[in-house]
Amino acid sequence: MATQSPTTLARTERARTLAARYPHAKEALDFYAHLIGFPGMREDLLRIIARYGPQLLRESARAEREPAVSFIERVLERQQPPVREAPHSNRCPSCGQKPQCAVLRPEGHGAAYHLMCNLCLTEWRYPRAQCPCCGAEGELAFYQLDLFPHIQIQTCDACQRYLHVVDTSKDPEACPDVDEIAALPLDVWAIDQGYEKITPNLIGI
Repeated sequence: MATQSPTTLARTERARTLAARYPHAKEALDFYAHLIGFPGMREDLLRIIARYGPQLLRESARAEREPAVSFIERVLERQQPPVREAPHSNRCPSCGQKPQCAVLRPEGHGAAYHLMCNLCLTEWRYPRAQCPCCGAEGELAFYQLDLFPHIQIQTCDACQRYLHVVDTSKDPEACPDVDEIAALPLDVWAIDQGYEKITPNLIGI
């Protein structure tokens, strides 16, 4: 068995902590905990899906059809993300993919706004006033629930897209890619309002 890095171990532990805290997201977080730092082959992934995956994914994996086909490709691609030499500013500087979420990290007397890559989890600075999808300014709005004091939904009325913003100054133990999975009620609200996520996370939310 491959040794897990401290970062992988921290994210896995965070997923298990949030699964116990938020029953509505337990299934998704338990499943994601088995995917964090996944180093195996396709056959290993199929076994994880069969044991821990949601019913739709299990059934489509057995039949070798969508959404399992795309899901398996995303998980395996994370092991060796493609490299892009000249990315756009709202694309990952390491692999050129779209952001999964945004992150506020304490800096000086305030907080710096970063985007986190959907594929390789690289973080990079981005202008806080601009939409991470279309780049529009002055069209952003935010929504929050008391259940998640460190997470907001950021919406853009110009392109009707949204993403989560995880504020690590409010919860230093937060792991953005894990915590945004726990915030399913925020996704439900955004979708009900007619917004579409910039890009789904690894498990398709």
